[in-house]
Amino acid sequence: MSDHSVTDGPDGPDGAERRSSSYGDWGVPEAASGPPAGSAPAAPATTGTPPDSERSSYLVAILVGVAAALAGAIGWGLAAKWTGHEYGFIAWAVGVVVGVFVQAVGRGRTIVLQGIAVLAAALGVLVGKYLAFAFIAHDSFANGVISGSDGATIYLGSSAPGVLSSAMFHLFRHDLASIFSRLDILWFATAIVSAALIAKPAPPADEVAVERSATAETPPADPWSTGYAEEGVASLAPSPAQPLPHSRNPIDRMARRLPQPWRTIVDWFVTIAGAVAIVLLIKAYVVNPYRIPSSSMEPTLHCARPAADCEARFSDRVLANRFIYHFRNPRRGEIVVFKTPPLAKVKCGAGGTFVKRIIGLPGDRVAVRVIHGDGYVFINGRELNEPYIQESRRSPATPFGPVTVPKDNYFMMGDNRSQSCDSRYWGTVPRKNIIGKVFMTYWPPNRISFH
Repeated sequence: MSDHSVTDGPDGPDGAERRSSSYGDWGVPEAASGPPAGSAPAAPATTGTPPDSERSSYLVAILVGVAAALAGAIGWGLAAKWTGHEYGFIAWAVGVVVGVFVQAVGRGRTIVLQGIAVLAAALGVLVGKYLAFAFIAHDSFANGVISGSDGATIYLGSSAPGVLSSAMFHLFRHDLASIFSRLDILWFATAIVSAALIAKPAPPADEVAVERSATAETPPADPWSTGYAEEGVASLAPSPAQPLPHSRNPIDRMARRLPQPWRTIVDWFVTIAGAVAIVLLIKAYVVNPYRIPSSSMEPTLHCARPAADCEARFSDRVLANRFIYHFRNPRRGEIVVFKTPPLAKVKCGAGGTFVKRIIGLPGDRVAVRVIHGDGYVFINGRELNEPYIQESRRSPATPFGPVTVPKDNYFMMGDNRSQSCDSRYWGTVPRKNIIGKVFMTYWPPNRISFH
């Protein structure tokens, strides 16, 4: 007997007598010996999904999972292209999106669907990591040469290799150890776990049925206190539906009329979009990370070998405070991130965003004098004390100046004077070009420090 059906006694003048006789001598119902005569046998219950339908459901889940993974990977690559940085949290977002879509289109929640979600998430992360790497490598290509971390030439040509070219695949495969840092692996694992949890298999049907029957059924009433028909109706009547709790969440209120899978998708989409928006706002106005690509700031900030004059295996990654100069002026000796003047690309072969140290303030007269082969900076005729400079990095030196720093401009120099292309070659930097002050090195772990 199902939860929503009720069996009444037979109609007719002798119905009450038949009910009475079924109680036996003591008024207790006798055990039923089988279905009533003449009734059709009950159809056997069927559970599960037919094999063909189940296979088609898995096929749809695979197609949707792969499509969601590739869409997330392309979004990751484009974000890297537009910003020039790889964001590890996008790997987690790819895993979440894949898990939500696979769970939404799958018929039921099984271990097979969970496996599909995990594999699709892994595919999305790997493809996304490659696209992010390829876009950044393509845009930063210079001089027709791309080298691996061991110094071997991977690509030599007159133009940058294509994002999907064999040269780019070779470079990615050759430098996997340096491309996938520990933080990248952590984000990778987070994406896989998120996809697995979202598409987690549902408990077996028999366990759910036992749990529901245990909570829904009530002990039979005392047969001496109520009649049979009244007892049967009272014990089997469905309980009145409880009103849904009122939610103050605007997303829940807007998506209340949607089916459950789509409500889940909307909720996750809004969550991810909100997280991305917060991160972008923080990067734009509060703190932004940067990688040190060259040796111009050695030994204060390390770059990765085998680049010329680099001391470390991994490049330092630093954080820049983007809002501090809205409240005060830049100070001499501070390490800053700034946009270079147009002449920098001509003189240095590269432009864009540089990291240097502020040497001259507006109105200062800056000069470099060569003493015993080493270069020393003089500000307004007095030698500048520079404890951050290694003596071996002062030479070879070339006399410079004196020049007067214009109003609202700053004179920048690298700590590795012989390897730094700075204001001595392309002039001063306007105040408006300064992005922020470098205040911390956060990677690798053994280099964590404040500046």
